[in-house]
Amino acid sequence: MNKQGWCEAEKAEQRERNWDIRLEHYAKHSNMLKNRAQFRQMVDKWAESFSFPSPGVPTMKMLHILKLARENGIVSETLTNFHYAEKELLRKNPKFVSPAAAVKFNTEKHHQLCLVSIKALSEKRERNVAAILTKKFGRTAARERRAAVKAAWEEAVRKGHEALEAKIEAARKDHPDTITELKKKWEHDMMFDLYTERVNASHSKNFK
Repeated sequence: MNKQGWCEAEKAEQRERNWDIRLEHYAKHSNMLKNRAQFRQMVDKWAESFSFPSPGVPTMKMLHILKLARENGIVSETLTNFHYAEKELLRKNPKFVSPAAAVKFNTEKHHQLCLVSIKALSEKRERNVAAILTKKFGRTAARERRAAVKAAWEEAVRKGHEALEAKIEAARKDHPDTITELKKKWEHDMMFDLYTERVNASHSKNFK
């Protein structure tokens, strides 16, 4: 940064503001894998720069980062350590008000992020499989493989939704107040399991 007439303290303050803006941007747009990875990387480096959990870590900054993570359903080892640091701080200072304490972890967005991750992994594995098939057997074999994977996926999703609807109907009478939340959770679990099977299938495929 090269600002004419700015002293070093002003430059440092502007750099910190820019850092905050970038961090918040990555958190709010964490549905993109690269943004989520960048958020975690920035948080990790920030914690390392203060030798977390040393006494020199800026408490309110740490809690603001934790708040952003909870709002956007982001988890990591460093953020988990921030969570425990917050709990210890509140235990020692019951009157202290943490800006992150009242923020509920965004489970729905976390589930979305999990699906984005495993979907990207399955697609990457399948691209690798297609490349191997193209090299060994030609483009036609790769094209046929992609078509088979697509058909199998559509059928698995169809059967998954049929089973899910039956499960929801069976639970509706016993859990009328929570059925909406249960439906969201079960749908996430179903899709995550299907993507996991897809990843495993592409990983274990033998092309000898």
